[in-house]
Amino acid sequence: MLEPDPWAVASEARSASRWRRLAASWNSGPTQALVDAADPAQRSFVLDLAAGSGDPAIGIALRFSAARVVALDRSGAGLVTAQQVAQNLGIAERLWFIQADVHHLPLANSHFDRVTCRCGIMFFDETHAALQEALRVLKPGGRAAFLAWGPFEQPFFESTLGTVLRLTPGATLPEAAGRMFKFARAGSLEVALRDAGFRAIEEKHLTINRVWAGSSRELWEYQQEVGALFQPMFQAITADARPRIDEAVWTALSRFQDGDTITVPVEVVVATGEN
Repeated sequence: MLEPDPWAVASEARSASRWRRLAASWNSGPTQALVDAADPAQRSFVLDLAAGSGDPAIGIALRFSAARVVALDRSGAGLVTAQQVAQNLGIAERLWFIQADVHHLPLANSHFDRVTCRCGIMFFDETHAALQEALRVLKPGGRAAFLAWGPFEQPFFESTLGTVLRLTPGATLPEAAGRMFKFARAGSLEVALRDAGFRAIEEKHLTINRVWAGSSRELWEYQQEVGALFQPMFQAITADARPRIDEAVWTALSRFQDGDTITVPVEVVVATGEN
């Protein structure tokens, strides 16, 4: 029996009707940081890599009313939902959804004004090849922007995943999940872009806010549903230990609660490069 694609599982969870509104506000901070770095014009032609369930591609199309956007992902599950959302929003004529491998883009050379990628570059099997493909499809003078996670040692991860690791004997961070933090070291993403042939490279380490318009219990439940790569760690939690760990996570997250919202500072890396 084939194992489910973790990216399809994550996309389906994020786009589920019960989470859609909350996920939109939760991801708005990282999306804003990425789009600000890409700095597209109103009529830009944008390629969004590792587009998942359509964010930030849909957000870019909404913000830039004359922009055309291609959302590309290797998993088709999220793209199906994204296409339906685009139709409901009346922007489907400016959005295209392509299921493809980022290492072999089925796209013409020098085709896009901007390439964006939010929290995907860390997981590319061959970073150099994927970046060279992104560079190939950029027009001369075009810009690519990539956003990756900062270190594991930051409030949200320590409050959730860190709590599980501390309170679950023998639990370890799954190897695949550890790739999330591949570019946390200063300069590492800049070097990757330079090696791929980008110019005018700039790397920034930012602290931004993620806002969850719900309870700490809901946020922890959402994190477990979308954190497909962390499932081996979550599954290591015994039934007896589950109430104690849940309570500890809720307490840790409640430190960031103000009224009906949770605002957590997160550290990210944003790097841009030009063709």
